[in-house]
Formats: sequence, structure tokens, C-alpha cells
Amino acid sequence: MIALDPDFVANAPTSAIRTQYEHAQRMADLWDDKARALLLLLTEREERTTR
Repeated sequence: MIALDPDFVANAPTSAIRTQYEHAQRMADLWDDKARALLLLLTEREERTTR
């Protein structure tokens, strides 16, 4: 787990927190899509090698 910057936690306005959250969520969605694509590729390759 990544720790939040204590200064950010103590001083950030709500708008900055929301902006950081939205950015983090977009990045998480991109990584989720990449992980799904890699899993599909892996499954496809493994199926080919077991034939």
C-alpha cells in the first residue's frame, strides 16, 4: 500500500484531493484493462501450447 504524503493529508483542499483521487482511479482503470488484456493473451498462448 502506498502511503499518502503527510503534508498533503494535512493541508490539501478538497478539490486537490478529488483531483488526485480521479487521477489515481483513471490509472487504476488503465492497469485493470492492461491486466485483462495480458491475461487473455496468456490464456490464448497456453491453449496453443497444450494442443
